[in-house]
Amino acid sequence: MLINIQFLRFAAAMLVVLYHSSAHLRSVGIDQGPLFALSEAIGFAGVDIFFVISGFIMAWTTTGARGLADAWQFLRRRLARIYSGYWPFFLFAVAVFAWANPEFFKNADLTRSALLWPTNRLLLAVSWTLIFELYFYFCFTLLIGFSRGRHTAVLIIAFTLVCAWSLYSEFIRQAYAPGSLEYMSLAEYYMASPYMAEFIAGALVAAWLMRHPGGRGWPWLILGSLLFVAGAWWNNRFFNSHIEQGYWVFYRVLVFGAPSVMIVLGLVRLEQLERSTPVRFSLLAGGASYATYLSHTLILTVTQQLGFNRWASTLSSGAAQLAFLVLAVAILVYSMAHYRLIERPLNKLFLRLVGVYLRPKPA
Repeated sequence: MLINIQFLRFAAAMLVVLYHSSAHLRSVGIDQGPLFALSEAIGFAGVDIFFVISGFIMAWTTTGARGLADAWQFLRRRLARIYSGYWPFFLFAVAVFAWANPEFFKNADLTRSALLWPTNRLLLAVSWTLIFELYFYFCFTLLIGFSRGRHTAVLIIAFTLVCAWSLYSEFIRQAYAPGSLEYMSLAEYYMASPYMAEFIAGALVAAWLMRHPGGRGWPWLILGSLLFVAGAWWNNRFFNSHIEQGYWVFYRVLVFGAPSVMIVLGLVRLEQLERSTPVRFSLLAGGASYATYLSHTLILTVTQQLGFNRWASTLSSGAAQLAFLVLAVAILVYSMAHYRLIERPLNKLFLRLVGVYLRPKPA
């Protein structure tokens, strides 16, 4: 059931929530305090954790899958999953920005935003990660359909090529430098991004753990967590707290992608040793992580328009930080309810629409 990975999905989503909440605190001149200051330095890297998890889950759940029939089954499942979860929030975004920011709404590319097709004018900004997800789904579909079961060998070759191209682009072409990145095609930006190394690394971790289930988990988890938190120092010291910008994507993958791989490896190893996080909470909060990720910027926008930020600015720094922390918890609670009442039923409906039928759970 990968209980620990579900808990990690929850943690990654909340990192991103706290990251954007910290920006709202700063925008109204409130002292961020240690929690939100750390969140601003590393919270965005919850996305890097998600990318590693995504690659891991795809490889873990398709063990033994091969051939065009399995590939088509995989693709239909993933498309149903991503769009059934995304479209309700796309409609929510339409309503929010038409009300809160009509100029932004007018300039957004609604068609490409709805289809998750590459564009520089996404309506829901955080959905850029879903474009990467879709691209990797199609790559993995080809892997299942045509690799003849040699998944690991193909993944190793792909990882090597992505790393080599990323090194060439960063140091020889300087493709991500200011003045160059702006002219990079969207095709290259998504199809040849260093982020792809995170997906593939997650898939390779799954392949490794299936072949070598023994070993310790705590050293990997502790080392990965320490390096991940240390990324805050790297970000502030060498990147002026802006490593999340596209100019530094190569270094972002190194600083946060590598620790994310270690964290995933450690948590799965621990679960193989029958040490897991609380089951019910992990399944619910992890399942709701997609809704948490997609909803939080919209909820922060709505509450800002309704005066929450102005009210918080009248409080002491500690009280304002607590208010935004309570808001983050409220976003999580809402997302859990959305997951149970809307997202799961919609996903089942979409699966039926694309011809994928769920097997009944054993008694």
